[in-house]
Amino acid sequence: MKSIFRAYDIRGIVEKELTFEIAEKIGKAFGTLVSENEVVVGYDTRSTSPKLFEYFTNGVLSTGKDVISLGMVPNPIAYFNGFFHKLPGVIITASHNPPEYNGFKFFRANGTSFTDELIEIRKIIEENKFSTGAGDFSEIDFAIEDYKEYLMKRINIDSKVKFVAECFNASASIVTPYLFQKFGLDCIPLNNDIKGDFGGKRPEPKSDNIKQLTEVVVDKKAEFGVAFDGDADRSVFVDEKGNYINPSKIGALFIKDALSSRSGKIVATIDCPSSIKKIVEENGGILIWSRIGHGFIEENLVKENALFAYEQSSHFYFNSFYPFSDGFLATLKLAEILSKSQKSLSQMIKEIKINPTSKIYVNAKTHEIKKEVVDRVKERFDGEDCVDGIKIHLNDEEWVLIRESQTNPEINICAEAKDEKRLNELVEKYKSIVNEEIKKVSK
Repeated sequence: MKSIFRAYDIRGIVEKELTFEIAEKIGKAFGTLVSENEVVVGYDTRSTSPKLFEYFTNGVLSTGKDVISLGMVPNPIAYFNGFFHKLPGVIITASHNPPEYNGFKFFRANGTSFTDELIEIRKIIEENKFSTGAGDFSEIDFAIEDYKEYLMKRINIDSKVKFVAECFNASASIVTPYLFQKFGLDCIPLNNDIKGDFGGKRPEPKSDNIKQLTEVVVDKKAEFGVAFDGDADRSVFVDEKGNYINPSKIGALFIKDALSSRSGKIVATIDCPSSIKKIVEENGGILIWSRIGHGFIEENLVKENALFAYEQSSHFYFNSFYPFSDGFLATLKLAEILSKSQKSLSQMIKEIKINPTSKIYVNAKTHEIKKEVVDRVKERFDGEDCVDGIKIHLNDEEWVLIRESQTNPEINICAEAKDEKRLNELVEKYKSIVNEEIKKVSK
């Protein structure tokens, strides 16, 4: 059971690592842990989600806590309903993982994710000390409407913007294109039929997975394209020419917009390019670096009362709305910016100067090997032993970050360099080093 508990969620292969009986115990532990008498629960489009929902909610109800079911909803709408009603809750999802995976993302009443509480949940299960009672179960059918109304009061789009949205037959399909049409946008959806196995394609917006998106953007003469991950809390963008946009350039665009009306703090994760600091300061802001992971960045956002935060993994956080990342909100904010500008997205992006960055994952086979390899790399190099792996500073504008993936048995290698050629050299060099250590540990 230990392997399914990650730094900011619970995730594993259903019936192999995450059984339905364990799901019920997780529900019991959650109900035992939270002080509120009511919790909200939603689930994603995976084939296993309804059954996990049944077992989990039975566990919560057995502790005497009431369950408010949101039904099948994307991640941001589940988080929003907890935040809006000031209740803790959970979304049953495994985000971008393949369909055989599933899991639980828990959130507090203030809209931030569980971090240390996951340790407590595991402890309660191991000690088998659950509260007892008989909670009530109820359903609401306006979760999406409350979310839509909240955003419509805060988003101001001046003209119709045309864009293409890749849903991967996953959670974004639940509200696309309905949600965007309510804002007067011309949204062209791709793969928005709900499929429990995502139609055989992993709902991860990168590389070949967004090829169709780039082609349709150009063909339909759209102003941009967006691809949502499996639970729709991330959004990857392409410009009107079909070019993939580095998340840091989109992040910089949002930073400039956030700081255009008032000064404040901006949060970015340690895998973001160092040039982001200069962009923040030039626009009157203060940059705060954060550990990677939505739970940690949300905590920093609230603690520092920051205006905006982003991760290199395409999580975008708009704290004037709420503290959690939301792929739909990021899309609406980009449409809002474009509707007020005379420039195309590619022109805006061209004006943003940042060094090229790269982020790759190396398969370590097991979580145990993953951890030992990162420890060995720390011993091997004299770098900055940071809160999340090791960051090796090569000079003022080049670095390599090697860390454990929190969701898969993989090692994450991030790098920044002065140009693409040098970046590729760095990635290949440290990828070889990581693979070398994996072979040693595997023996």
